[in-house]
Amino acid sequence: MIKNHFKIAWRSLWNTKSYTLINIAGLSAGLASFIIVLLYLNYELSYDTWSPELENVYRVSMENDGDVQNQTPAPLASFLGEKYPKIEASTSMQGAGEYEVLINGNGKSIYHQGFASADSLFLKVFPYQLLQGDRSTALNAPNSVILSKELATTLFGETNPMGQTVKVFDAMEGVVTGIIQLPKTPSHRQVHLIMRDPYEKQNFFWNNHSYETYIKVNQNIASTQLEEDLNRIYFEERIKKDEDLNKAYLETGDRFTLFTDAVPDIQNFSKYGTSNIETLSILFILAVLLLLAGAVNFSNLNVAKSIGRAKEVGVRKVLGSGKRSLVFQFMVETALQCMISFVIAAVLILLFLPYVNNALNLQLNFWQQNSWVLLGQIGICLIVIILLSGIYPSFYLSRFNIINVLKDNFSGGNKRTGLRNVLLVFQFVVTAFFIVAILGVNKQLDYMQHADKGFSEDQILRIETTQATREQGFQKTREELLAIPGVSNVVKTTTVPGDKIADSSTYNFQFRGEEVRMGSVKVSTEYFEALEVPLINGRYFNDSYADQNTRSAVINETAARKLGVGNPLGKTISFGGCDEGDVKIVGIVKDINVHGFESAIKPMVYTIENKACMYQSGGAILLKLNSDKVQATVAAISTKWKSIEPQFPIRYTFLDSNFQQLFISYFRLQKILNFFGIIAVLISVMGLFALTAFTIKQRDKEIGIRKVLGAKVSSIVALITKDFMMLLILAILIAIPLGWYAMDKWLENFAYKTELSLWIFIVAAGSIFGIAVLTVSMKTIKTAMKNPVKSLRTE
Repeated sequence: MIKNHFKIAWRSLWNTKSYTLINIAGLSAGLASFIIVLLYLNYELSYDTWSPELENVYRVSMENDGDVQNQTPAPLASFLGEKYPKIEASTSMQGAGEYEVLINGNGKSIYHQGFASADSLFLKVFPYQLLQGDRSTALNAPNSVILSKELATTLFGETNPMGQTVKVFDAMEGVVTGIIQLPKTPSHRQVHLIMRDPYEKQNFFWNNHSYETYIKVNQNIASTQLEEDLNRIYFEERIKKDEDLNKAYLETGDRFTLFTDAVPDIQNFSKYGTSNIETLSILFILAVLLLLAGAVNFSNLNVAKSIGRAKEVGVRKVLGSGKRSLVFQFMVETALQCMISFVIAAVLILLFLPYVNNALNLQLNFWQQNSWVLLGQIGICLIVIILLSGIYPSFYLSRFNIINVLKDNFSGGNKRTGLRNVLLVFQFVVTAFFIVAILGVNKQLDYMQHADKGFSEDQILRIETTQATREQGFQKTREELLAIPGVSNVVKTTTVPGDKIADSSTYNFQFRGEEVRMGSVKVSTEYFEALEVPLINGRYFNDSYADQNTRSAVINETAARKLGVGNPLGKTISFGGCDEGDVKIVGIVKDINVHGFESAIKPMVYTIENKACMYQSGGAILLKLNSDKVQATVAAISTKWKSIEPQFPIRYTFLDSNFQQLFISYFRLQKILNFFGIIAVLISVMGLFALTAFTIKQRDKEIGIRKVLGAKVSSIVALITKDFMMLLILAILIAIPLGWYAMDKWLENFAYKTELSLWIFIVAAGSIFGIAVLTVSMKTIKTAMKNPVKSLRTE
């Protein structure tokens, strides 16, 4: 019986090839888009799920009045481990993350991501699988190193890496004591080389905020309870027992509090900071809407097609087919089309996933670790789509009246027509929503690319250097690079605008007896001139003794406002924590956008050298080029670099491209939205085409009579189009408020953003009207120009 149903279903689909093709094409596109977003969502949610033990591992960070620091004091990990009995192990570490470091081993020199230095308890907190070595002793020795299997193979090939020597930054040497297996799922901190911190003892002091703290608790505990316990211990055992901290707390009530993030939550659900999950959630909702639009289109097309099958249904009923049998038959047809659509969608995904990964800078894989979970999700989705797509047409067809059908005299009725109209309105609401979203996102991205960043990024070359070159050897390096034709200036900074990993820490400065938290950046004398940062008041740095010995400071506009005085020029601020930290404000410059547009620009204090309490390093050397032959100038710089740092191959980028990398997630959103928008438009056109065909089929004789009585083609087109225009107006009235609300909520993620202009909604409405009029007119004109005799010949 079931076999017979499938035979009939296949024959029916084959007899209406055009409708079937449109049905399957629309649903395949919707399914393929949905599954790709589902892959992306599963990939993001799989972060740090590679071991159940990670549920009890937490990163401890600090917060004070909105100032969040993931970098914590060096002794914090051991302090909490000693004072809190629910902690099984704790570790402090410094990591380069995505930053590539130079690694030497077995005569090879490579740049590689995933470097971290940690204490001996690292493997007691993080449950990495050791392929070689003893996890209880692997990091005990002061010079011990653990490699990932991939990095070990890259450096040593088939040779056993255990006991081999590796060198990091061409300075820190260690011996391989263990090999780890990288997790199968992504991690917020991908490690390939863990070195026992060579500076662990000398860096072990509370003012050193450069370590990340991780703890592993020995029982399940609520995050709120854990934070409450940690803060109580930190306050009682640390703040109250430190004279300076306790005094500051008693005077102002100002102190840092600790907060925790479970490791599986860091990537997407951290308490502070940015996350991809919000953008991904938006994409998932849009993919669901697109899939629903495809299902609605499927229903409307089947209903339109049902006009031609009315007599078939009547004959079946006369021959004894019951309503249940007819519903089952039509559901089988729907299921068959959905399965064909799924197969086509799967083929499309397998073919185009590499291009999607390349275009969107992703690493999606259909056959990943949780592929069975993914297949289960797709299976549930298919069942829902089959039901949504098939129930309405099946019941609609099975309820045809036998006598009316066989006499060729039937109508769907106002109620059913109303439901079809609702489905069409839904399709165009989705389409209009996509158009509004595309225009809104494009406008914000255009704003981000062309907004004033406070400096000129044109022809600024960023070169990665060692600390020795940036600090002691900077002047010599600067002179050598300035001798190259096309290089007009060479400067340095500890915080490079546009860097993905740029220092965002703030520090306590003293001003008029009060603490003011501001950022600190070390620069060279001509930094502002090289980047063409506008001077608001005062002067830039010069070669004076005060400027060159950290006794003068230039601040940004935000810092000037935060100090709360009319004109801070000539006023003195002090680096907290020492007596020799007084610096005089000599200039105010325009705010420099360092981290992008999501977060507000922080108050910044710029000084030269490290001669006032706090030592800062990092950053890079920046070269201002002034050349029509940039490639030739860069080639000359590369050649010169071989003599400046012969052991380090040159690594450079341009500042403008660095900033583009900060926007990569939004470019990704833009590309997906554009693709979804095109699919939504195509599905809506097909749905409108179906309903137009349905309407014209019902009114075929009416159109013939009107033509006989002298009606013009234009009047017939206007007659048919009028009803659809009312539906479109309703769709637009629904979509525009929804689109405005969604875009307004999305723009709340940005500290600096564009305005939602009226033209966005006018263009969206105009586009919908244009698409609809063109679609309806094409079908209507063809029918209106037909010989009326063909419509009336049965009378």
